[in-house]
Amino acid sequence: MASVVRDWRLQLREALPEFFATGRGSRRSGPVLPDCGEGWCCVVDRLCVRIAAALEEGESFRFESIGQRDGALRVRWAGRLSAASEAAVRSAVDLAEARSMCVCELCGARGQLYRADGVLATRCPAHAEGTPARSPAMTNVHLIHVTVKGRLRVIVGARYHFDSDSFVEIDDVASLRAEA
Repeated sequence: MASVVRDWRLQLREALPEFFATGRGSRRSGPVLPDCGEGWCCVVDRLCVRIAAALEEGESFRFESIGQRDGALRVRWAGRLSAASEAAVRSAVDLAEARSMCVCELCGARGQLYRADGVLATRCPAHAEGTPARSPAMTNVHLIHVTVKGRLRVIVGARYHFDSDSFVEIDDVASLRAEA
């Protein structure tokens, strides 16, 4: 008997239908599905697990879009969330977007951002085209959302650590740019 390969996007939608449903007033005709390569399926899956864990009873969440832009995963979402849940969702999105810049979108191996003919893509050495897009000093440096006192959101510079899947704030992002 031939084996049937199922699309990871459909499996994710079946597991979390409320996350991928079309919202009221949406211009979309069907459910939202991730629009990115299979290499990022684990990044998107980890994002969904974190979001599901962040939601409290009675809260709602849905993706408006999940896709690749400028070589990184980009996520737009909507929902009715408490301040704490919203902060946790923003953190989960920031981590997923940062992790996507360390994982080949095609195969899921460790990778980095490359530029080829003006196009940015995160690739492993086997799939890379072009040249690395960031200087070593700026690799894995991101601007992230931090919630202070429940609601105030501040954007700070942070370095993403792949092994711990976490951010460490950078005191002086301007000095990093000078090194680059």
